Amino acid sequence: MEYENLKNALLSNVDMGLKYASTVDRNAEFELYLFYQQRTLVNITQGVVDAADGIVEGNAVRVAKQNRLSFASSSGISIERIKRSVNEAVASLRSVSIKDTRFKRFCEPKKPGKEGAFTDKILNLGKEELIEIANGMVKEAQDFDKRIHTVGSECAAEWGGFAVGNTLGLQQASRSAINRCEVYCIAVAGEERRTAWEADVTRERLIKTSGVGVEAARKAVNLLGAQKLNKTTVLPTIWSPVAAAAYVVAGLGQAASGEHVVEGRSPIADKLGKEVGNPKLTITDNGQSPSGVNTDAIDAEGHPQQKTTLIAKGELSQFVFDTYYAHIYGSESTGNCARHSRPFGSTLPYETSPSILPKNMEVEPGRKSLDDLIASIDGQAILIVDTPIGIFHSNVATGEFSAVAQSVFLVEKGEKKFPLQPVSVSGNFYAGLRQLLAVGDDLEKTIFAVETPTLIFDGFSIVG
Repeated sequence: MEYENLKNALLSNVDMGLKYASTVDRNAEFELYLFYQQRTLVNITQGVVDAADGIVEGNAVRVAKQNRLSFASSSGISIERIKRSVNEAVASLRSVSIKDTRFKRFCEPKKPGKEGAFTDKILNLGKEELIEIANGMVKEAQDFDKRIHTVGSECAAEWGGFAVGNTLGLQQASRSAINRCEVYCIAVAGEERRTAWEADVTRERLIKTSGVGVEAARKAVNLLGAQKLNKTTVLPTIWSPVAAAAYVVAGLGQAASGEHVVEGRSPIADKLGKEVGNPKLTITDNGQSPSGVNTDAIDAEGHPQQKTTLIAKGELSQFVFDTYYAHIYGSESTGNCARHSRPFGSTLPYETSPSILPKNMEVEPGRKSLDDLIASIDGQAILIVDTPIGIFHSNVATGEFSAVAQSVFLVEKGEKKFPLQPVSVSGNFYAGLRQLLAVGDDLEKTIFAVETPTLIFDGFSIVG
């Protein structure tokens, strides 16, 4: 299937699928979701190259009747496969005895938003070129320092789209393309082994062909010679952009979900219009950012994606919704329906029932550089330069978290000192927003679909 014809092809099948569904049960409401993706993936592990390319495609059907709902899905987007899912969904509906009285209707037709920007060069990235890039990253890292003993890399190019239609008259589609790469290194000195990684993900240009391996190797080598903190204490923590991005997704990304708000799991559910963070903090979810990796014209149920301000100068402004929870809450959808698991989107979209997820979260930068932020520390602080392990296994209802930061440095009297052995960092996400000390100016796009600078929090417990 050609990229230029993708939307028309998907919408044509959506239209035929809905017409068939209406003949199966004229009194039911139907929603049809089609997904198509061309994917090329290259992985190098211990010198072994594994390369594959192919097509991922599938369909999902939701049917509603008299407050009863059912779901069915199957691989393939042909009319025959769509009919199979329709028939399975209708058959499943007959066995549903529990009514969902909160369900009102599927998404109503609205004017779509804009698709994200992309370079059509991504469409032509093949296995050979990705293998060359992956091998180049490995060689860069290996040549950087003789203490780099293990290097692995992965490159991917994906393009495709999805279409949504329902019996309320909605029929919309969106396309996107993305390419990404990452490399990890293990530096060894005696009995010490330190791991680091670097990544590049983008839709508006081709991934970097040089420098990524060097940066990963430099990070790993810089972590050698780590010392023990040897105490349990409370210290300011400096979260680099990638670590800060994980913090934002795991904390506010879940608490601001309309599902958690409506179901009583979000502790900020009653905080609209109230201060929940430092006045220096402004966070938006921008589903229309041209360069955002999750930008589409519509969300996974056909509602236009949009820009939503979550926190404005420390004040909670809005939650994010899909149609279902927006109806219950008495609001409107913000275009945040998704069909994949959080936070990485690893499951097949057509196999997953709709949920609510942020699209592209953006933290407004401050005016201080990382050097200025470090210089502002009078006593001691911990600098976290990578994603803490366990940060995503937090308790949404309470905000309590405990994670292990493996890539950390001691900051003392305004200077970055030396690497530390892994430390445990624990605290409360929401208290952290109020205890935010500073926001850096080093804005960075991350693999978590969050664009953020360095953030400094106070009040977290450190065990080393």
